[in-house]
Amino acid sequence: MVRGFITGILICMSCNNTVAQQSCFARVELNKTAVYIQQPFKVTYTVLTATWFTEPLEFDNIQIPGAFIIPFTKAQPGRFTDHGKSFSGIQFYYIVFPYKAGQFAVPSLSIKATTPREGSAEAKSITIHTPSRTYIVKPVPREYPANESWMVATDVQLSEHWNKPLKELRVGDVLKQTITVDANGTLPQFIPEIALQKVDWATAYPGAPTLKDTRNETDANGARIQTTTYLLTKAGTWTMPAIKLSWWNPYAAGLYARKLPTVTLKVMDNPDLGMLTTLKDSLGALQVTTKETTHQQVWLIFGIPWYQALLYAVPLVVILLLLIRYLLKMWRMLKAARKRYVVSETYWFIKLLRAPATGPDFIRRLYQWWDRRPSAHKQASVIKTLEEQDEPVLKECFRQYEVQVYKDDAAAATTAKKLKKYFYTYRRRNKHALNKNKLPEEQQEWGK
Repeated sequence: MVRGFITGILICMSCNNTVAQQSCFARVELNKTAVYIQQPFKVTYTVLTATWFTEPLEFDNIQIPGAFIIPFTKAQPGRFTDHGKSFSGIQFYYIVFPYKAGQFAVPSLSIKATTPREGSAEAKSITIHTPSRTYIVKPVPREYPANESWMVATDVQLSEHWNKPLKELRVGDVLKQTITVDANGTLPQFIPEIALQKVDWATAYPGAPTLKDTRNETDANGARIQTTTYLLTKAGTWTMPAIKLSWWNPYAAGLYARKLPTVTLKVMDNPDLGMLTTLKDSLGALQVTTKETTHQQVWLIFGIPWYQALLYAVPLVVILLLLIRYLLKMWRMLKAARKRYVVSETYWFIKLLRAPATGPDFIRRLYQWWDRRPSAHKQASVIKTLEEQDEPVLKECFRQYEVQVYKDDAAAATTAKKLKKYFYTYRRRNKHALNKNKLPEEQQEWGK
């Protein structure tokens, strides 16, 4: 009989613990469970609570073998529904780019949240462990050309630019070709290199490629810029081969391609240049010729000699620099004043007065102001502080509001308006204590 009694107590304790844990939990969702190599998919985490959060979430970035991960961890608060019940929640996500075929798993993520249990106003820290989620990375499809580099994207733009017109060229001229690949839905590291065009009428000198990360708030995009310098060495009419770039669109499940057309160049002899030996000699000869031609006449700016224009420009530049310096100083002063203001007690009290009377925003704004309100005897609990400071009317009104919020009573909005008036009067009575309004260095700044 004693054993049965003890067993019953343990079961009750376990049930209470389960209810406490269920009041704050997390969901993890994958928008795709089967992708191709380099095809991105989204991992979304939603942390839910039956009450509200009193501190920002704490979590580490996920680590997945065989994949690049781009975090989009700017938390988005909101209201979410789970099994027909409404919860307050915070949501964040990652974009995963797998680069190996096979079966993998998004590992469990530990998330630390601080929130009151349902039916209580005292916040406690809880660590939530999300479940793992498996996904499959498929290899390159057979339809993809075997002699082309693999790329996954939703759309690709291919463009070409030359540094000079391709007409009336001469032996010894230097051409610079710039090819830009702008891809949506992929990382710039995954954009393949455009093969160097080999020609026998010019010497090619490829430059280092430039990779640009052009991601936005919801997706990853990138660009690859390649440059090649050609030294023309033979006269004649020549053709630059066409350039083709293929990619796989996973949403349309098909192969796509962009092409740059062939380019025709007519290169004439250059009797003044003589025989080419090296790129350095030819470029040096061209630079000397240009320099000598330039010094034969005075450089004019807006019809006047350059040295006179310089005399006019110097005072204007000095005035402009002084004006910029003054504007920068004013901007730094305004920025510092704004920074001090957004961490002040006054700023967060105004936020409280402007908070909606319904929903979790009012309680959240109240605790944000309360944390920044300096007081020698202030505690984390509003109720306990009001008891010690002998504020029975305000304490009773606050208790009444908590009960109405938990019961989803429509009267909570009216009570919240009363609380705003009471706290306004309470703050005026204790205004002499507001002599320091900066946050402690170890306290994190709340989101606006």
